[in-house]
Amino acid sequence: MKETRVPMTAASRMGVSALAAKSAEGRVVLTSHGRAVAVIGSAEHLDADLRALREATARVLDAAADIVSSRGEMLSLEETCLRLGVDVGRVRERAVARRDVA
Repeated sequence: MKETRVPMTAASRMGVSALAAKSAEGRVVLTSHGRAVAVIGSAEHLDADLRALREATARVLDAAADIVSSRGEMLSLEETCLRLGVDVGRVRERAVARRDVA
């Protein structure tokens, strides 16, 4: 993805509309004294990033489940969540939500 660095002074002269249009091409990184201070991105790119993150998370959880299932040791959901540092309540909520969608 293309990234454009824009100093804050130039960004203020460009205006919000121009920055939003530029963000359709890729991330716009606003800088102050050469340091990144903010990022402007399009909703489409944000959705794509979130989708990729969700897919990666699912792959990691699938791999963890494969490892756990191949050990022969059976753990309860609570024990598994505790070992993985995952909130068991949230896992149960997501399971119900996915079941209701299917």
